Parts: sequence; C-alpha cells; structure tokens
Amino acid sequence: MLASLVTVLALTLASAPPSQDPSAATCRSIDGRVSCGYGCKSDGQRVRCAQTPQGRCQVVDGQAVCFDPPAYVLKAYGDSLPAHECKSIDGMVACGYNCATQPGKVKCAKSPAGVCKGRSGDVECFDPPAIVFAVYGRETPQADCRSNGMQLTCGYGCVNAPEGVRCARTPAGVCKLASGRITCFDPPAAALCAWKRSLPAPECKNSETGPVCGYGCTTAFSKAACAATPAGLCKVFDTEVFCFDPPAEQQADAACLAALGLAALDGATP
Repeated sequence: MLASLVTVLALTLASAPPSQDPSAATCRSIDGRVSCGYGCKSDGQRVRCAQTPQGRCQVVDGQAVCFDPPAYVLKAYGDSLPAHECKSIDGMVACGYNCATQPGKVKCAKSPAGVCKGRSGDVECFDPPAIVFAVYGRETPQADCRSNGMQLTCGYGCVNAPEGVRCARTPAGVCKLASGRITCFDPPAAALCAWKRSLPAPECKNSETGPVCGYGCTTAFSKAACAATPAGLCKVFDTEVFCFDPPAEQQADAACLAALGLAALDGATP
C-alpha cells in the first residue's frame, strides 16, 4: 500500500507544471483577448501587461493599468529609481510620477524629475529630455511650472511676461526677458554630451528682434547673434554677425550619446 502511494505521489510531482518565474514574460487571455509581457494583471474585463521587467501593473478602481519607466530613466536611476504612483478620478486612471488631477482628467510624469500641474480643467506635464538624465543621472534637477493666470508652462528657469510664460527644457538652458519679449535657449544635446556639467552658462544679448542667447555672442549695430556651443565663434562682416559651431558630436561622450539612442527607441515604441 505504501509503495503504491509513493508511486502515485511520484507520478503526480512529475506531471505538475514547473513553477513560473514571476519576473519572466508571459501571456494571459480573457474573453479571447490576449496580452503579453511582465507582471500581468486582470480586472475581470481585460488583461494588461508591463512591457519591461521593471514595469509594474496593478488594479486601480477596477481598472488594470501598467507603467513602464523609459529606458533612459532606468539607466539614470538604476536600482535607486523611486516607486511610481497611480491616481484616479472620475473613472480615469494614470500612473507615473508627480501625478495631478482636474475634473475628469489625470496625468503623470514619466520620471521622478518630471512635474504635472492642474489648471482650468486641464493638466500640463513636463519631463526633462533624455539628454538631461544622461548628464545629471539621478541628480537630475526637479522641473518647475509657472503660470501667468492665462497660460501654464513647465520646464527650467521659467520667465513670466505679458506675452506668456516660457521655460528652458534643460537645467543648462536660459530664458531672457527684454523689451517685453522672451527668448529661451538650450545648448544642443551634443554639446551637453561633450561638456556635461562643466558646460559654461550661456549668455544673452539684446538685438532689434529681442534677446538672443548662446555663446560668444557678438553685436553689430542693432543686431546680435550667438554660437550654440562654447567652441563656436561669431564674427562681424558688413554689419552682419555670422556664427559657426564645430561639430560637438566629435567631442561628445559615447555613453551619453547612447542614452539619446535609448530615448529614440522609447519614442518609437507604440
């Protein structure tokens, strides 16, 4: 009898399916609809799966939702990436960072350094571009939002004027107000990859068309122009200012440029 029980137990264990790795990709189906990925969750009507091992899915207010951090954000933060949040309002659900709501609307940033603000029934979100994370890593400064009562804009170094609110897209950028006009300038990604945190602060000059900003700014009568990188130069010929920038990509750090490639891949993902 004992031998028979041992035989049955052995056959049962041999036929049992192997335990599944919760971190492995899988596919799940409900009502003929299939979803594949990681950490899949079902709300009884649909199945949602994260598209990366670092993504997370959960059921919020009866809805299965997933969030996948962009690859360049994961590279910047590594294991120190803070946990995201999910918020819901009026049947709408969104996941990410620094989420904000307005009646019937909810949005979240894609990164911890991103920001979302609600105003007048809408929600504005801003995430620093990939180049910022490539240069500053987990020390990427938190973005900000400014409003003039009519317009809400988010970014860095924001300037408020009667014509509106303008912000730079990177911490290395600058916004200048002169004669009621705002100009914002951000160094090109290749320059940030070449100089990184040692990149000098850009300058601004006034011209007949408003402020111009950059490097090596030069004026001629009421005209002004600036180079886009610290290696650039500007010269005056026949009352006109001409500027030239050597290709910063040749001095750029390869790993930094690779992070921009990760952003391009994220942007191509449906």
